[in-house]
Amino acid sequence: MNRVLRGISAGVAAVCISMLATGCAGGGGSQTSDALATNPSEISGDITFSTWWAYANQDLIDGFAKQYPNVQVKLSFTAIGDYATKLQADASAGSLPDVFAVQGPSLVELAGADQLYDLNESLKTPAYDGQGVWGETFNQSLMSGANAGTERPENQSWGVPFNAISVASIYNTRIFDKVGVTPPKTFDELLGNCKALSAAGYIPMSLTGTAWMDWWPRLAWDQTLRDEEVANFSVSNPQYIKGLERVKQMADAGCWSKSQIGTDIAAETALFLQERTAQFVSVPENFLQAVANGAQFDLGTYTLPALDGKTPNRVLGGGNANVLAVSAKSENKSAAVAFAKYLTSADVQTKLAETQFTIPSLDIDLSSANPLMKAYVDAANGGFIDSSTYMPAFSTAGNRTFTTEVLPRLIFDDLSPEKAAAATEGLFNK
Repeated sequence: MNRVLRGISAGVAAVCISMLATGCAGGGGSQTSDALATNPSEISGDITFSTWWAYANQDLIDGFAKQYPNVQVKLSFTAIGDYATKLQADASAGSLPDVFAVQGPSLVELAGADQLYDLNESLKTPAYDGQGVWGETFNQSLMSGANAGTERPENQSWGVPFNAISVASIYNTRIFDKVGVTPPKTFDELLGNCKALSAAGYIPMSLTGTAWMDWWPRLAWDQTLRDEEVANFSVSNPQYIKGLERVKQMADAGCWSKSQIGTDIAAETALFLQERTAQFVSVPENFLQAVANGAQFDLGTYTLPALDGKTPNRVLGGGNANVLAVSAKSENKSAAVAFAKYLTSADVQTKLAETQFTIPSLDIDLSSANPLMKAYVDAANGGFIDSSTYMPAFSTAGNRTFTTEVLPRLIFDDLSPEKAAAATEGLFNK
């Protein structure tokens, strides 16, 4: 996962309806089959599971055999950079894996091309561990997010969330204690922390200029623009300018160093582990894991405060980053659904959250399993940003101009929020 959240689904978003030559009648998914078997003794045969998740290894697959000894699961792993091509080829040939990982944009296209099995009836059956109904075990905001944008004329469920992505701050407790600051609960407290940490000789927080610098205006705009209509968007809108003012206030408080303009994720991680930076604003998974494994000091995490005081304090990320789907053409849907239940069971989700720093798709208390994950879960529970309701998206070229020219000048030079806003005219998709 790289350049996460600017294009979190870009790696697997290339599956287009025009390329799904098989089954493209456009009915919006696939019909639900007759009731599937749910008793492990009645389910046998072979299925294939396809994914790019490195932690979905053979040990994880083998755990399924404890309850379903008569089912053989073949793991098909493809690196994220090649996953879209592989999924595209499988879909075009009408041979999608029985159960597979997918991200939101691809899920939308596959559902529209009648390639997916509707999981609605299966969601009414017992969960993997028999404790409750499967569909009721999920965090419902993530469940809704997993199917966002799909055609659902009968409220179909084309996928279930495997885990989610959110953003939070990882901080060096030793530095915070030494300087006498605590995790901020308000924007003013955040600014005060930056001033205190900077005065003490530390870089207050990460910027990750080459990858994640635009998180800050995006977080701010969701606060200042959320009550606006996208049809009325204008770069001269005072609320649009206000979002940039929030970023400028952070810069003026010394939250970042100019040297961070060119830092990538690895460099920013190194600055934090060297105790030059007091906190690292990041997504979880391998990024948080790298910090946790490398830190020679105690860590804490906290949910970022609302940059303009609005609630709920929505965050970048979502529940459609890692979704499980079942092929409509699977010849062993009972086994495929059972395996999806296994991957989303409390035991598997807890273990992955503890060891791989993932956000569970279930409502699980991680305070003891992995305390560092609590802030990420809390952030996800606040909901996720959908900027399409209040502003158009930057074009690819426009986003590059904004992040490499406009935003650096706003943060570190003398470009005012008003002039920065005006400089974004013409950078959006038409």
